[in-house]
Amino acid sequence: MADTTGIQPYNYPASQANQFERLGHPGKFHQVIACSSGTTTFTGSNFGVGGLIVPTGSAGTAFFSNGGSLPLGVLAQGSIRIYELSLSSVTVDSGTVYALVRNQLAK
Repeated sequence: MADTTGIQPYNYPASQANQFERLGHPGKFHQVIACSSGTTTFTGSNFGVGGLIVPTGSAGTAFFSNGGSLPLGVLAQGSIRIYELSLSSVTVDSGTVYALVRNQLAK
């Protein structure tokens, strides 16, 4: 039987452009911001960073959303890891770090 209501499963309108808009993004993170020099702030369109990947050789500072900071060298320990951190900005002196934007923000 054909659906003539224009409503897809989960009650999302069929007019939304793709499955991600209708059903949401799976996974914990949905966007990456490559930070390679200077300071990148995580406000406005960059809001919601909740993870950081710091490859070996990266240097700079990660600034937490509720205050405090941490040198990136402390996190760059040889193996690739995702560090779940609530960040307001990151300053990169060398290398490239990857800030991960969370799929949904916790309340």
